[in-house]
Amino acid sequence: MTAAPPPRRIARYTSGYRHLFPAAPILVIQTVIADFTVRSEQAIRQNLAPARDVIRDVLLLTRSRSASQSPRAAGRGGGGGGGDHRSAPAENESHGIGAGRTGILLHIFSNGGCHLAVQLAHSYLSSFGQSLPVTLMILDSSPGTFSIAQTYGAAVHSVPSHHPWVVQSMERWGLWGAVVLIAGIQQGLPRAIGEDVVRRRLLGGVGVDFEGMRGEVLNDQVFGGGDRGGGQGNGEKEDGGTGRLYLYSNADEVVGWRDVERHVRQARKLMVEKKKWGGDDEQGLVRAERFEKASHCALVMEDEERYWRAVRESWEGQIERRRMRRESRAEEECESGKVVLGATNEQGEGRCGVESRAAEASKSRRGRTSKL
Repeated sequence: MTAAPPPRRIARYTSGYRHLFPAAPILVIQTVIADFTVRSEQAIRQNLAPARDVIRDVLLLTRSRSASQSPRAAGRGGGGGGGDHRSAPAENESHGIGAGRTGILLHIFSNGGCHLAVQLAHSYLSSFGQSLPVTLMILDSSPGTFSIAQTYGAAVHSVPSHHPWVVQSMERWGLWGAVVLIAGIQQGLPRAIGEDVVRRRLLGGVGVDFEGMRGEVLNDQVFGGGDRGGGQGNGEKEDGGTGRLYLYSNADEVVGWRDVERHVRQARKLMVEKKKWGGDDEQGLVRAERFEKASHCALVMEDEERYWRAVRESWEGQIERRRMRRESRAEEECESGKVVLGATNEQGEGRCGVESRAAEASKSRRGRTSKL
């Protein structure tokens, strides 16, 4: 999710993802200038409805394919035509994004992409009654805080370069006016008045609530780690929640590195407080990579290998943590006797416990009978 860069820039990122995850569907959502200036949050959510529905359909489709290609499903299939199962790789494989229970990798660029991501997640929540199942959130050159110069500098990237210069000038002046208006609301008035009364009620939610946006991207009720129903609304959360990878630059003239690092500290503190993973891995769900020379949203140009390595390692780390968490939970279930040895669930995952104790009891009875 990004502003409106040249198609060549977008292709560079989609190509990188194609290389890392060749089986994954890719959805690109771009911010336009109206999202900052005249469009309300409700209007943005309505515009995002097609993307929201595509995400839902893909999650359900990949979940269905994963279930049909599970060992249990294969066992029912008899000896007929083998088929090619490479399109639904195992969950712990890096190219398995989107298959089964892996969820979504959400790559956000700048404050504009951050704003759109929050609106997309709220649209998903209000429509389907559950958080957007994001396994890994990548915050590229975001989130920043509000300042007139930096906010205008970030937003002006969304002005289409192919428009005539007269139109571009009008768009830039309109954008400047919107930024000044936001400044008056967010900095000149108490939040209870500026945000809750003026922006939301009087202006209908036009503009960007920077403080709220920074909090929302850490909200588990908005961005969940996925559910074990594969997005089918059973409400049972997937293990470990949403991981976050921060990619930012010391030379970014639009979003300051200090603003990003404050958010990193906030995210790590929040994870510790929630004691995810038993509280034993403080930075397990949060990773930060600071570049030194890159300009805004151009980190990949400074060190492409490092950039994509961070993406790959963060994704694989999230999948591995989920696998370990499920194994730990399975062991606990075995000890409590809540599941049955040799049986499998819809995903072909083995279960254990009750049947083993029943077998031992039967063996003991046979032993007593033989002695009689």
